[in-house]
Amino acid sequence: MSKPHLSFRPKAELADAIRAAAIEERRPVSQFLANLIEDALAAKQPRDQHHSEAA
Repeated sequence: MSKPHLSFRPKAELADAIRAAAIEERRPVSQFLANLIEDALAAKQPRDQHHSEAA
């Protein structure tokens, strides 16, 4: 199974903050971002399900 190719070019300040957080957690930037996105999507999911049930 091939990995999807995603391109992300944050502003310099955001890139520096992401890099610093990844280094602090001793993880590669790509893994840090993947976990951050997974957590954000998981946190968003119940709220979206609630809205679809109300509709």
